[in-house]
Amino acid sequence: MAHQERLPRDEARLRDEARAFLAENVPSAAGLPRSLDARIEALRGWQARCYRAGYVGRAWPREFGGGGRPPVEQIVVDQELAAAGAPEFVNVVGLDVLGPSLLRFGTEQQRQRHIRAILDAREIWCQGFSEPEAGSDLASLRTRAVLKDGHFVLSGQKTWVSWGQFARWCGVLARTEGSGRPRHQGISMLIVDMDSPGVDVRPMTQITGHAEFCELFFDDVLVPEENLLSNRGDGWKIAMYTLGHERGTAALPRQVKLRTWLDRLAAALGDRALDGRALLDDPGAQVALARAMIGIEVLRYHAQRTVGEFLSGGAVGPESSSVKLLMAEAEQRLAATAAELLGPAMEQADPAEQDEDAFWEETYLYSRAASVYGGTRQIQRNIIADRVLALPQEPERAGGARRLLD
Repeated sequence: MAHQERLPRDEARLRDEARAFLAENVPSAAGLPRSLDARIEALRGWQARCYRAGYVGRAWPREFGGGGRPPVEQIVVDQELAAAGAPEFVNVVGLDVLGPSLLRFGTEQQRQRHIRAILDAREIWCQGFSEPEAGSDLASLRTRAVLKDGHFVLSGQKTWVSWGQFARWCGVLARTEGSGRPRHQGISMLIVDMDSPGVDVRPMTQITGHAEFCELFFDDVLVPEENLLSNRGDGWKIAMYTLGHERGTAALPRQVKLRTWLDRLAAALGDRALDGRALLDDPGAQVALARAMIGIEVLRYHAQRTVGEFLSGGAVGPESSSVKLLMAEAEQRLAATAAELLGPAMEQADPAEQDEDAFWEETYLYSRAASVYGGTRQIQRNIIADRVLALPQEPERAGGARRLLD
């Protein structure tokens, strides 16, 4: 069973309320439509239901549609959502990435216009950061926006844009200032209406068979000047804030989900047999499960430390790169363990076990990206070496530790 935390009375009451709500309302994975378009609509409804129940944006300001509660309450809810196996909210980019940036840097008009629609999933957001020649090295981005007659004229290309084909708005990093300055300067963030003329969205099918990502092409797209987030040249600062906020809270519920998956794997191994012997009875399988559990437990302790710093008002600094590394390693180890231990039995699986097999197959395939998205494994190690351990760098790699991947 997953580790149980002792909570203060108010948080324990919230946990029990959330568990009761989820027990009655969480949709099963098998019950979600297989068609991506239909699934997105179902997930919109799921997020809206959770928002009405008070479980989305619980710590966001009340005046913009949030709950106005302490941040720790949202973390309690997020852990319960993960433990219940609830599907990820469809507007995850808006909730975890761009919504917090709007709250921190947006104008009153921008916050009033967008925040509530992010929370209830009426309008999905996507994130236009990475480019074909600027993935981990985000400061090399080439998308440009030139101010002319009250509009920014936006031209360029973005890639690895999650749910771009379903998004109404995109937070786009573009170069707005001239040359002759450091690469990370002169970048601004624009709020781009995805229905604007000149926006071309091209879905990309992954190895899982789903088209969760898109390429975006901007061909002289007109973006009103009032859709600039903060000031010109503040894009890098906003991106760094976005990254810190995302890493400050994401790891703990992810750890809960991984532990839930570990328990699910152990149950599947106990239910299945090969040559008349339960897979779970194999000592090698038990050792592999133990190794996966150790990785998840190590992640839990590091995530708790990071969240503690976040809740205390401290900045989530470069140390969060170690959490990102641990999170990717724990997920990949667990997925690989499932593939190795269940693989032989899958060939003889009962038809009733096909959904379970499909879950683990997709989990394994998707896990390969865990060491790439959000900053590659190599980039995270560079950050740790440079900004945590202060190790000397090779001159030609001196800028690598400050790179960022969408």
